[in-house]
Amino acid sequence: MRPAIVVGLMAPLILMVAAHGVVRRPATWGVASRDPRAAIFVQRGCSECHAIAALGVRATTDVGPDLTFAYADVGNRYDVDLRWFLDNPTGVMGLVLVSHVYLTQADRDSIARTLERLYGERRADMDADVPSFPPVRRIKP
Repeated sequence: MRPAIVVGLMAPLILMVAAHGVVRRPATWGVASRDPRAAIFVQRGCSECHAIAALGVRATTDVGPDLTFAYADVGNRYDVDLRWFLDNPTGVMGLVLVSHVYLTQADRDSIARTLERLYGERRADMDADVPSFPPVRRIKP
């Protein structure tokens, strides 16, 4: 699909995100979890759009996908490593991370590390008969 078409298809979501004002919110936004790994996602505003069921985090608006399997999902959807994607976001995430949610390099590293470990934990809990795709390990230049 051509980039202009993709942006056109995402316009309603972009407008909704912009109108909703996705910005860094106090830690009380989203549903706080007892798991300390959830703190960065709530404090940085990720939970405004994304749930992380495995960490007990519910999204405030639930417009983005659950991040429990984001480590593999990003590889399957975009054919890039999660760390690369956080440094070079595309689509709606490109808009959000450039204009509304500000993540330092340390934040991005911590988020990627947490989601990678979470993926490993959840994969270990899965039934061996359930097919899944391993995350893409290559990094695009």
